[in-house]
Amino acid sequence: MLLLFTCLASGWAHAADVRPGDTPVLPTLIILDGKKIAPASLRGKVVVISYFASYCPFCANEAPKLQKLYSNNADKLIVIGVNIEVDDADQKAKALKWVEKYHLTHPVTTDYLALERVLGKRKGLPVNYVFDKRGILRRIDVGEIFDEDFDDIGRFARQD
Repeated sequence: MLLLFTCLASGWAHAADVRPGDTPVLPTLIILDGKKIAPASLRGKVVVISYFASYCPFCANEAPKLQKLYSNNADKLIVIGVNIEVDDADQKAKALKWVEKYHLTHPVTTDYLALERVLGKRKGLPVNYVFDKRGILRRIDVGEIFDEDFDDIGRFARQD
């Protein structure tokens, strides 16, 4: 318990932690069907990187909202779901079940560690990173977000 308190109180910073206004170079991601998403293919669209875990009830609440955001804005926005359960031998199976359960049509990956090296350690769950069409990080939402937030992201994606 003391170690946990010490870690929280010290506010450890990670070299890769990003902030709004930064332009991190995202890694190439392998999605569940084996296809790759290259960073260059994301230019010109708003990108939402959304961390989730199969055991997270807040992530479950957000999953249909993320799908709706993607469906309503697929020409201007991409959502990439990222399962964070890297220490679980069943990570891919759990991610596939998640996709099926929530009828997701946006890409989902298990490449959490590759993203962590670029974006830094997550501060909670769920976490959503929103990048503009030029790759600039515009917002980081830690914890469950509201319908209004998804509406704001959709409006942001539709701006020219």
